[in-house]
Amino acid sequence: MGRSACCAKEGLNRGAWTAHEDKVLSEYIKLHGEGRWRNLPKKAGLKRCGKSCRLRWLNYLRPDIKRGNISPDEEELIIRLHKLLGNR
Repeated sequence: MGRSACCAKEGLNRGAWTAHEDKVLSEYIKLHGEGRWRNLPKKAGLKRCGKSCRLRWLNYLRPDIKRGNISPDEEELIIRLHKLLGNR
């Protein structure tokens, strides 16, 4: 019963994303905004499933993702919170 499959798995690109695919996805989201991930690949012209597009955007392409090492202040905060809360 439940929800239908997100995509027909046939004919989809698998594996590493290309720079061209990243550019197409980023431009589509800048123009139309986030959301409706199931429909996005077909409308953007990508041969990926919606879940793959969503994860690529959230984990790699979003402009507000902070990359690099954590600062000493952030490290101190993490240590203090771990002492207070443990491994919750």
